[in-house]
Amino acid sequence: MTQWVRYGAKNVIGAVWLVLLSLTSHALDVDVVIGEPVSIQYDASTAARPLFSGCSPITVPPANADFEQQVVEQVNDHRASIGRPRLKRVASLDLAARYHAHDMRDDDYFAHTSYDRVNGQLVVACSTRQRIEGFYPNWNWIGENIAAGYFTPSEVMEGWLDSPGHRSNIEFAEFWEIGVGYAAGGSYYHYWVQNFGRRQDVYPLVIQREYSRTATPTVSVFIYGNWQQMRLRNDDGPWGTWQPFSNSFTWTLNWIQGVRQVCAELQSGSQTTTSCDTIELTTGGPVLSAQPAQVNFVYVLATGQRFPQSAPLLVTNAGSNQALNWQVGTSPPWLTVTPSSGSTPYPNVQLSLQMSQVPSAPGSYTGTLKLNATNASTTATVNVRLRVVNSLPHHRFMPAVRR
Repeated sequence: MTQWVRYGAKNVIGAVWLVLLSLTSHALDVDVVIGEPVSIQYDASTAARPLFSGCSPITVPPANADFEQQVVEQVNDHRASIGRPRLKRVASLDLAARYHAHDMRDDDYFAHTSYDRVNGQLVVACSTRQRIEGFYPNWNWIGENIAAGYFTPSEVMEGWLDSPGHRSNIEFAEFWEIGVGYAAGGSYYHYWVQNFGRRQDVYPLVIQREYSRTATPTVSVFIYGNWQQMRLRNDDGPWGTWQPFSNSFTWTLNWIQGVRQVCAELQSGSQTTTSCDTIELTTGGPVLSAQPAQVNFVYVLATGQRFPQSAPLLVTNAGSNQALNWQVGTSPPWLTVTPSSGSTPYPNVQLSLQMSQVPSAPGSYTGTLKLNATNASTTATVNVRLRVVNSLPHHRFMPAVRR
């Protein structure tokens, strides 16, 4: 399959070279020529920093993970506004972009080509293609936008979208994946890199425009490719039934607070692949809970004693902050609950024996206490065990003898 690379300063038929430079002085009195590599006086104070040598892939942790994520979300918001599919954020492109942002800062240059600084002079280390390929092999398309001097994700996105070449990379329909890198400090204070790509035989699934979190379990899903059928699942649950393939649809996550996953198994003839994505769900559905979930009673026929006299229950909404109104459902006739209704959180529901209904024959009896929420579809269950005995064993005590 023919491979394409999308970077550079001009269009060439057969291979698109379209990565442009974008900078702003941004009240920092930094003069930059757009579209040309930047030559800057070497600052000896940077020598104490670890400098990347060559272009061997190195894992660089994020300097500001929130900044990087905001750029991804704003890219996909823009693509959605013009009817383009959303890009999937992938770690390999993040690493490629992050490496270049930090390398430009540490070696004090601004260009798509990667440089090392040797004896104060910039020396070419590798091309844009070689650098990205080291992190992101088996690609069909790759591209890059870089910028420096912009203070915030919104500002750098505005700068890129104001530049036709940068906008073209952001909007390019053949790109399916994205990575973002940010580095603080250096001559321009802020360095930004976007890497775009598409890999062979990779069909990304994107939840909710690749936002990092959602407050609602109902989300949008986009899947790349053209398949005959698909089946879906939440988290590690069972697969749903096979259905006709659709690139874009609405899906409901498991309404449990935390990181949720959606996977799709895709099929056309003998070709099958699986694609997944995750998103943090910041809310949970209402879950009526009563603790402890197991209560044990003993009733002595000979003395009429019961142990314990009563058992306290804590009734809460374990899934969200919503106040749940609840009432006691069916319960064994020998069990009584006070109060029989209330609202969460309720810390002192008392379970005790209904003495007139306690079985008169020795044995073990079980029952289930059910609490039903009246303003949501959720219930709580407490398992109850009653042991009826004729009498308790007599206890004998022997004196301790010390010699």
